[in-house]
Amino acid sequence: MTDGELVRRVVAGETAAYGALARRWFYRILAYCQSRLIAGNAHDAEDLAQDVLIRGFADLKSLADPEHFGSWLRGIANHVCADWGRHRRRTKQQFAGNNCGSESSPPMPPDIAVLSDERAVVLQQIAAIPEELREVVLLHYYENLTYDEMARWLGVARATVNERLARARALLRIRLAKLRSDI
Repeated sequence: MTDGELVRRVVAGETAAYGALARRWFYRILAYCQSRLIAGNAHDAEDLAQDVLIRGFADLKSLADPEHFGSWLRGIANHVCADWGRHRRRTKQQFAGNNCGSESSPPMPPDIAVLSDERAVVLQQIAAIPEELREVVLLHYYENLTYDEMARWLGVARATVNERLARARALLRIRLAKLRSDI
């Protein structure tokens, strides 16, 4: 069933059809949100992706062309991430200099801690590369999208996706090698 058919069903009152849309688009929206959050973490990106889907459901009747659900949802994600960034900057400025909001987490078993540390280092390095490169890395490795699917999602040519992913891999290889040599 196409996105357009599912959207029309939801608008006609079959709200359960939105679950199929949400499952289809969640990880793509998550990758998009993660690519936009330099200062955030995985939990922030998940919260934002869920917020995008909730807003999408609430505003679905405003969608002019049901066949363009994905690009419409991406527009919502863009606004949600921009709002989050503005709010985070304001909050950070308000609480600069004091220890409000510092979080401590419970200790993890050593083997999980090592895996978590390695993942954190890789995600930190992904966060440090340019946004357009970050997005293709996340879409490819977390959402397992093909080059053609990424091209449609991003609205660029397949060759552009290929070039961005190659540049991202090269940058990450250099950054991770530099980290290893610094240890």
